[in-house]
Amino acid sequence: MMVVSKESQSFLDDVTVYLYSSGKKEEEIKEIVEELNDHLHEAEKNGKRVDDIIGMTPKEYMEQLANEMPFDLKGWLKYLPMIFIGVLAYAVMGDAIEGKVKYSLIECIGYPCILLFFLFSISMLLKYVSSHKVSRWKERVLFSGVAFIIPTALYVLLQFLNQSYSTTIMIHLRESGNIVAIVLSALAFIGIAIWSRTWDAIILPAIILLPDVLLKQTGMAVSMKGMVSLMLSACGIGLYAFITMKRSKVKDMD
Repeated sequence: MMVVSKESQSFLDDVTVYLYSSGKKEEEIKEIVEELNDHLHEAEKNGKRVDDIIGMTPKEYMEQLANEMPFDLKGWLKYLPMIFIGVLAYAVMGDAIEGKVKYSLIECIGYPCILLFFLFSISMLLKYVSSHKVSRWKERVLFSGVAFIIPTALYVLLQFLNQSYSTTIMIHLRESGNIVAIVLSALAFIGIAIWSRTWDAIILPAIILLPDVLLKQTGMAVSMKGMVSLMLSACGIGLYAFITMKRSKVKDMD
């Protein structure tokens, strides 16, 4: 694509995020962004800015684009099962490592509902942030709320309901079942990695789960294990994100 100003590039990035979070097709998004990039490049030659080209506010323009494009139902139906399998594999493997795979009917219904609400909330937040001028501080607060505070509150509510209302249906795996659960979860991670053509599906769960596995072999106190495990996982994710960003910048330069 042709080189445009920082203002125009920021606008193109916001349009991309807005359309993706609105469930539009990737191919159509790329075509529209490339065409818009060319228009902005030509306009900047004549001293015009983004507002002069779109003729309305960025929010109105993005909404208009989104309304003109069909919803990619087929794409969502393709990705949602992978997301569910990945989250399920991560949760089951974590519990299996601890030797406590035990779920009630309320949990089996509640966890998928929390995940769906989380995905919907993230989608709405991305649309809001990309179509409004939001400060870095406010953006961090919003993402912290949606990514951590709300899911945690829903999880606590689910556990309260689970303890208050007993159900007759219960999934409970013993030692041999835990081993099978770990193997199946690992195969799920490998399958998702092959399907998505990225190592993220294997590396990220490993970074989060391996510290627990390794620390279980030590004589460290339980409270200390939890804190050390969290610190190691956070450092690992931060390092992996840093390496990924570095590689992405090198590719862009090439």
